[in-house]
Amino acid sequence: MSEIDDKKRYWLWGELDAVSHEMLKKIQLSVNKKLEGPTFDLHLTLSGPFYDISQDRLNRIESFSIKNKQLSIKSSSYQAKDLFFQSLFIEIEKSKELTDLKNQLDHQLGLESELFYPHISLFYGLEEQEKKQLVIDHLPTINEPLILDKISIAEIGEGVESWKILYQYPLIKDLYAFKTIGIGRPI
Repeated sequence: MSEIDDKKRYWLWGELDAVSHEMLKKIQLSVNKKLEGPTFDLHLTLSGPFYDISQDRLNRIESFSIKNKQLSIKSSSYQAKDLFFQSLFIEIEKSKELTDLKNQLDHQLGLESELFYPHISLFYGLEEQEKKQLVIDHLPTINEPLILDKISIAEIGEGVESWKILYQYPLIKDLYAFKTIGIGRPI
């Protein structure tokens, strides 16, 4: 095992507002009832990995969240692949606003922007494509936009169920918010 394998890994996730989250959580529970995957928080991976959460980095992400507003994102379709972490998911339209958000976060973290395939996973695991397609065929259409309203720092360990969100930063675009509310606190 290399030195980097021993380090904790962190990722920036986009998380949804309460209405969007509740709608997708019902869909995720329905999928997992049929496919029996691990439990995990709904999210859209925006950036990572990075290997430290220094106070400077936390301050930069907090400042970024204050200066940026919530983002409306659109689902494109349900998709399934033969990949554990992209097994069954909601493909998200790759809008200019979402791509810009991702690129700005990469810049804040000092990371090179890599291939960005926006999606929200509903199931992790290896399952037959036919079985996943049968599940997809019975899922509801998502017509309304989803609202990405916060950025979170997640610590990613070996098993999916060990993943945890350490910090959340609401996207509020209010330069005076830091003085009025406590944001970016550990959860």
